[in-house]
Amino acid sequence: MTYVLLSVGVLALIAAVTVPTLRRLPQRPLLLTGAVLIVLTAIFDNVIVGLDIVGYDPRRISGIRVGKAPLEDFSYTLGAVMMVPALWTWLGPRHPHPSTPAPTSPPDPDPHHPGQ
Repeated sequence: MTYVLLSVGVLALIAAVTVPTLRRLPQRPLLLTGAVLIVLTAIFDNVIVGLDIVGYDPRRISGIRVGKAPLEDFSYTLGAVMMVPALWTWLGPRHPHPSTPAPTSPPDPDPHHPGQ
């Protein structure tokens, strides 16, 4: 299996699961985050591939590169841009329903001597 097929399959699955949630979120922060992470991925992937820290089997990659980094490396970034906000939304704190009264603090036993 090539990295392209694996990347496309995983991104399709991630998109199917997260897009309904992502559509309800503000789009500008998602797009800005995606753009920044793509630029950072391009910079740092070129460094790690250029220094031979990571290598790729040429038979398994598409051959399309951004500098020295294979195009497939950007799929991790796209997956993270979809998964992190979706997980944050799903697992984040739940806000009480508007009709639920807010909790109140207990009354001070002696208003003339607070803290006793």
